[in-house]
Amino acid sequence: MSGQLTSKIKIPKSQVELVNLIFAELEITFHNQFHKAFPDEETLTLAKQLWLAKLEKYQNEIVFRAIDKIIETSKYLPSLSAVLDQIKELKLIEQNIPSSNTAYIEASSLGETNPLDFNWSHPFIYYAGAKVGWYRLKTGSEFDIKKEFVDAYEEILEDSEFKESLHLLPEIKEEFTKEKPLSSDLQKERLEKIKKKYL
Repeated sequence: MSGQLTSKIKIPKSQVELVNLIFAELEITFHNQFHKAFPDEETLTLAKQLWLAKLEKYQNEIVFRAIDKIIETSKYLPSLSAVLDQIKELKLIEQNIPSSNTAYIEASSLGETNPLDFNWSHPFIYYAGAKVGWYRLKTGSEFDIKKEFVDAYEEILEDSEFKESLHLLPEIKEEFTKEKPLSSDLQKERLEKIKKKYL
């Protein structure tokens, strides 16, 4: 019912209006809990300011859809962290981004393959693995490394809002020599230097 109702509501362009609309929806849906959580105007104003500060980096449409989903599925007034978790979950689903657990399993299955040759399901996994370190992912205990990887992955998810480069794997730079081939005398000279240095 609420999903059908909210789908007909026009999403405001202003984030202040969006937060006011969200709080109006929450008040209607969770009336008693809402008034218990926000018993006076001052508390309500502070809560709206906090929500605005935390939600402003997300697009209004995804914030609205996250609230809609919570209203449809929850019996309880959501906390701000529950709304943020729902936004992240929707983003992952919509953009085919693996969950942090799936990403960790993929990153730790690299084995001896070069990370740039591996067929990653998403570039974010590569960047999180590079941040933690491929050797550590192979050799470290799962208890320690998984938490570090998940933190790095979450950070990359947030950074990806502002950095388009994270959506693409780095290019493999092939080295092409532009030098002319050495003459046989110079080749012998170079070989002698290598022998002296390493043999």
